[in-house]
Amino acid sequence: MPIMAAIVMSLGAALVAMNAAAGRPPDRQKAPQPQFSDAARGRIVRTAREQSEAEVNQPRTDGKVPAKAADRLSRDEEAIALEGLERVDVVPPAEEERLIDLPTALQLAEATNPTIALGRQAIVEAVALQSGARAMLLPTLNAGSNYHLHQGVLQASFGEIRNVNSQSIYVGAGARTLAAETLAIPGVRIFSHLGDALFAPLAAGQIVCARNADSLATDNSTLLAVVERYLELAMAETSLDAIHRGEDSMRVIVLATAAFAKTGQGREGDFNRARADALLLHNEEQQLQEDVAVASAELSRVLHLDPSIRLRTQPRELELVQLVDPDYSVETLVEMAQAARPELAARMAEIAAADYRVRQECTRPFLPVVSVGFSGGAFGGGGTFNPGQQFFQAFGGRTDFDVMAVWSVQNLGFGNSALQKRSRAERDQAIAARGRMANQVAREVGDAYAKSESKKRQVAIARQRLQSAIAGAQEELERTRGGESLPIEALNSVRLLGEAGVALVQAVGGYDLAQFELFVAIGQTPTGSLPDPGSRRPQNMPQESGN
Repeated sequence: MPIMAAIVMSLGAALVAMNAAAGRPPDRQKAPQPQFSDAARGRIVRTAREQSEAEVNQPRTDGKVPAKAADRLSRDEEAIALEGLERVDVVPPAEEERLIDLPTALQLAEATNPTIALGRQAIVEAVALQSGARAMLLPTLNAGSNYHLHQGVLQASFGEIRNVNSQSIYVGAGARTLAAETLAIPGVRIFSHLGDALFAPLAAGQIVCARNADSLATDNSTLLAVVERYLELAMAETSLDAIHRGEDSMRVIVLATAAFAKTGQGREGDFNRARADALLLHNEEQQLQEDVAVASAELSRVLHLDPSIRLRTQPRELELVQLVDPDYSVETLVEMAQAARPELAARMAEIAAADYRVRQECTRPFLPVVSVGFSGGAFGGGGTFNPGQQFFQAFGGRTDFDVMAVWSVQNLGFGNSALQKRSRAERDQAIAARGRMANQVAREVGDAYAKSESKKRQVAIARQRLQSAIAGAQEELERTRGGESLPIEALNSVRLLGEAGVALVQAVGGYDLAQFELFVAIGQTPTGSLPDPGSRRPQNMPQESGN
């Protein structure tokens, strides 16, 4: 039996019995029972004052005469009895409300959540770094010009000091050349350590894999938060509906006890007790209104939506969600998580990247720094060392090609040793981080599995509790209907029935959340458990926040 259907049927029986001020004799035909509408949200059902005259005037089996219609509560007396029990909005109503379901919420989170967007941009950054590492052996192109002017003495190659005025100019590929020197900045240049050119792209590729896995893990955790916020909203709304139905019954009991106290068939203390319980339940209803508003705001936050729009879930019963095969043992689930969790894949990729860096530093002294340069352009100039020479003598084309390889041992090898130790320490840290993550994954799977099993038992207990509450309430109502008890005696049963309904709602919602947590803990994404909402945007889709 659906959760709320059972509650509606039982509370409907409560309304019928509480509205009957006395029982019927066994030899008389049962008076027609008034019909009550389902307790829709925000609607108050009929009160005891609206009972039929035939039912009110029937004698009780214990010999007591029930209150007649003329002795019932007037409208003013009803207003006094129900003072403080009016159903009002705790949170001011929003200007706009939108319905949202779970697939749509997950789709919105993937498109608009800034945390997910941040993780995806980290992938873009890693890919850019990988592209740069792969291009280390590609040439750099330089074009430029330089002008050189010298006036005064200088020392010739054979040691003589001479007084020389000279100037030169170069235009073309590369720059910075003097006299017979090659260009210091070649026009086409390759300059890189061969070890860096070999291992840096490999390490960068592993970092890309790590960022992809980290992004997927971020998606899973963020979408799980969306599921949690959505279920919190759904549970709060369903619990509020259950509380509303309980309040409707409580109002009937309050009015019935007030009518009995007025005619002397009941005590004033019974009325005060019923009213106190009704006020207590009304306080819970006010708190649930706050919970609904807070849950809606939290769902808007994780979806990055305009918080001024009040989100509402689809008006349907909470259903049990079974995402993980219950036949799997926790050991099997841990093995599945070890193979599928993106966090572990990210840590493994970081270990591989760190290992490439260790090999890079170990080969550094044995592989050279290679410099290859080619330049071409126009060069010319002149000087005043010999009389009669022009300041600018001639211009002409020139080309230069240079290849250089340099092996380096840093700081007598101590510098290279320090770099190797640091890279090994970074690799060991990555290995330790992977082990810590493996322990965390196993713990999360165990916790989620235990929570799921516990919530499953809570659902079974809550169902039995609801069935017992229904049976108890029906028995109390039958006694009241038969004139064996006063309306106040059914108060506790009606209250327990409402509490049982709310407890079942919380148990079902808690089990659904535990299933999603276990589903994510074994490495699956929440969107994989739901039907694709499609690319079509519903007409009542919430709009993105302008922040």
